[in-house]
Amino acid sequence: MIVAVLGPRGTYSELAARKHFGKPDLVYCSSIPEVARMVEEGKADAGVVPVESMREGSVGETLDALVWCNVRVTAEIVLPIVHSLLGIRGARLDEIKQVLSHPQALSQCREFLRANLPQAELVEVSSTARAAEQVSRMLSKEIAAIGPKELAEIYDLSVLVEDVSGNGENVTRFFCLGRGKVPRTGRDKTSIVFYTERDRPGILYEILGEFALRQINLTKIESRPSKKVLGDYLFFIDFEGHEDDELVKEALEGVRRKTAMLKVIGSYPRRF
Repeated sequence: MIVAVLGPRGTYSELAARKHFGKPDLVYCSSIPEVARMVEEGKADAGVVPVESMREGSVGETLDALVWCNVRVTAEIVLPIVHSLLGIRGARLDEIKQVLSHPQALSQCREFLRANLPQAELVEVSSTARAAEQVSRMLSKEIAAIGPKELAEIYDLSVLVEDVSGNGENVTRFFCLGRGKVPRTGRDKTSIVFYTERDRPGILYEILGEFALRQINLTKIESRPSKKVLGDYLFFIDFEGHEDDELVKEALEGVRRKTAMLKVIGSYPRRF
């Protein structure tokens, strides 16, 4: 199986893909939209992308890709996240002037950075693995990366400090992308996105009422700018059940009548 993930080698997306698929043939992509396009165009059998961090919320790039690419969510993967501070061999904390990582990783480690590296410049890059790759090329004791400790072996770095994520659990939810529909399991979740043609009082209340009427439990709801008109929003909802369940079919038909666009992103086995 060919699985597209965010590259380079060693990203959390790769770790999630290996957790779910075992030992697939991986294709490393430069962005989340590219992962989705690889699946859409049939160049990969599946793709794995981050969709939600417990600490930092949803990944906007993934939500946008789910709207505009012709792919479906086929599974959700929940991965514990443990960040480490990585640098070249012999580097010391008091030498570090710059820390590279993905924006969410930097945010998740803000307490450690504030307490231990208050003067260091924080530099955002496309992934934790990209950060480690750049540090390995620069060969400077003044530059460090934040990411999974597995990156140290891949890029010949040292783990300067383990677990810099702070106290408390830190997990990220990933979506597995495919092109086909997943059969019902009896313990499923469905993700949808919809757009209302015009805003009016009570429209969201009416739409949510389709689920409340049928006692369908919503597990997540959020809005995101449509990027077409200022003040225009797309609404994303996750709920328990499969799109082939009779009550879910009824609810979706009710939502479809009240919206200008409704897309079922996918129904898949529920992991939490």
